[in-house]
Amino acid sequence: MKSIIRSFALVLALGASVLTASAAHDPETGKAAGDFQSNVFKSKNATKFYCFVDKVVGKSLTITLRDENNRILNEQFVSKNATHVAQLIDLSQLEDGNYSLSISDANKMVVHPVRIATASAVKYIYVSEDAAPATK
Repeated sequence: MKSIIRSFALVLALGASVLTASAAHDPETGKAAGDFQSNVFKSKNATKFYCFVDKVVGKSLTITLRDENNRILNEQFVSKNATHVAQLIDLSQLEDGNYSLSISDANKMVVHPVRIATASAVKYIYVSEDAAPATK
């Protein structure tokens, strides 16, 4: 469990190091446009997810990973000077199940459900012993 938290923190830290410091402004009003927008989606690998966040300068964010019992598995803080976060989150050390990735600032919280399902599907074929082979 500690290693998943360390790897998640490392991925978040690497993503934070690539952030830019330019502000997103509404051209008509000159004020900051919106608080933040986020998107989380699964990669080709069943245990890896992409997380993208665009935000305005001046507001810090918190990205929190929780299990289905609402226990915090990891929490990462994004600087108020950052405007973009792009990360690949590897959850391969967690068990299959339902998790949530919440992104929040002082005014808004967006929760993205995350499901890990690595068990392969098993196909069952029913064969009846009572059926006799067809004869001509």
